[in-house]
Amino acid sequence: MTARLSEALRRLADDVPPAAVPEGLFDAARTRHRRRRAAVAGAFAVLVLLLGTGYALHPVSLPAPAGPYSDAPGLPTRLVDPPLRTATVRDSAPGAAAMLFGGPAVRTDWFETRMGVVAADADRYRVLDAGPLVPGFDALLSPDGRYAWIGASLLDLTSGRFTPDRTDGYPLAFAPDGERLVYADDEATFTPPNTYTTPYVGVYDRELRTDVLRVPVGTAWIPPGRTAALSPDGGELALQVRDEVWLTRVADAGADRAAEPYRKLPLAGGRLAGAGSWLPDGRSVAVLSRSTCTDCPVPSYRRTWTLALRSIVDDTPQAGQAFPPLRSRTFVQLLGWRSADEAVALVGVPGPEAVDRPEDHDISWGPYHEPGTSSVELVVLRRGAPAPEVLFHTPEGITDLTVAADLAVDGAIREAGRPDYGPLPFWLLAVGFVVALVVALPVLSLLRRWHGRRLHRRVEAVPPQPHPDNG
Repeated sequence: MTARLSEALRRLADDVPPAAVPEGLFDAARTRHRRRRAAVAGAFAVLVLLLGTGYALHPVSLPAPAGPYSDAPGLPTRLVDPPLRTATVRDSAPGAAAMLFGGPAVRTDWFETRMGVVAADADRYRVLDAGPLVPGFDALLSPDGRYAWIGASLLDLTSGRFTPDRTDGYPLAFAPDGERLVYADDEATFTPPNTYTTPYVGVYDRELRTDVLRVPVGTAWIPPGRTAALSPDGGELALQVRDEVWLTRVADAGADRAAEPYRKLPLAGGRLAGAGSWLPDGRSVAVLSRSTCTDCPVPSYRRTWTLALRSIVDDTPQAGQAFPPLRSRTFVQLLGWRSADEAVALVGVPGPEAVDRPEDHDISWGPYHEPGTSSVELVVLRRGAPAPEVLFHTPEGITDLTVAADLAVDGAIREAGRPDYGPLPFWLLAVGFVVALVVALPVLSLLRRWHGRRLHRRVEAVPPQPHPDNG
C-alpha cells in the first residue's frame, strides 16, 4: 500500500505545472541585497566619518605655542569681533594675551556674558564666558598678559586652567610685577537706606599664597574698577575710600595682617587714576579731577578729566607742565608710566548721542556702568602736549577693555594679521552631527523606497513563462 501511495504522489507531482519564475528574478534580488548592504555600509561610513571628524576637531586643552615668537609681542593694530565658532580659552589656550575685551559687539542674545581674548604674539582669538563679569571692571588682565583675574580666581591663559591662587573677594588691581593682587572682600553688608559696607581690602601675595595686608574701610563700600593701586615695589597701597586716598604700608601690617593708613589724601571731588597711579619713583600718586568743558568734541557729553600728581609725603601738587585734558571722555584708567612726564591710559569714548548725566556716586564704576560709552582708546598723556596721542582705538561696540599694561607702557604695537579662531567648539560639532544625522536618515530611507519601487516595477514588467508541457 505504501508503494502505491508513493507512486500516486509521484504521478500527481509530475502533473503539477512548474512555477513561472520571471526572468532575472534572482539577479534582481541579488542586486537589491547588494544595494541594501551598500546603503548600510555607506551610512556606517558616514557615521564613522562624522565621529572621526568630530574627535579630530574637538578642541583639546593645548599649551600656548613655545617661543621664540615669529613676531614681537604687542597690541594688535586691529581688533576683530570673534565669531560664534571661536574656540574657548578653556579648550584651546591662546597664550599670554594682549587684550581682554567685551561690549555689545561681542555679546549676543545667546551668549550674553561672552568676552574675547586676543594673544600678544599673534591674532589668536578665543572667547571666555565668565558670567556677568566685565573686562576692565571686575575681570582684569595681568601686566604681562598671562593671567586673567576673573572674580576671585586667576585663569592661566597659557594653559586654559585656573591656578591654585584664589583671593577672598573681587579684583581691584594687580601690582606692576603681577605678583601681588589687591582685592575687596565680597562679604558686603547692606546699610540702609541704599548703601553697602565692604569689610576690608586685602593684598594677596602669590608667592606666599596668603594675604600680606588687610585694610579695614569702616562703613565705606569699595566698588570694583579703578579704586586701588600698588606701588612699583608692591610695598604700599593707595586706596580710594569715598573722597580720600588712603596710603598704607605692607610693612606696617601686624600679626593679623591688618594695618591703618599712615596718610589720607583728600580728593576734593577727584579720584584715584587707576592701577597705574603710582609714579616710578614711588613718591607720588596720580589723581583725576573732573570739570565741564565748553568746546567738547561731543557737545552733549561735556565731561573733562585732568591728570595731576600729588606727593605722598606732604600732599603737595607736583610742579611741572600740565598734562593734556581729556575732553568728552566717559572714564580714564591709568595703566602706567613711561617716565615722570608720560603716562599711558585707557579712556572711554562716548557715542554721538551720549548724554553726560550727573553722577550719583563719588567713584566711577567703570565703562560697563558709564552710560554712553561706545568705544575705548589707548592714549599717551605727555606734559605740555596740546592733546593726548592715540595709540589704539577699539571698533564701535567694544566698550569693555583691559590690556597687558607692560605692552601698553612699552608702546609695543604689532601689525594685525589673519585671525585664528582655533578649533571648532564641541557644541558646534555636536550641532553639525545632529543636523547631518537628521538629514542623512530620511535620505537613506527615500533611497531605499526608490530602489524598492524600481525593483517592483521591473518584476511586474516581466510576463509569466508557460510550462513546456502546457505548450
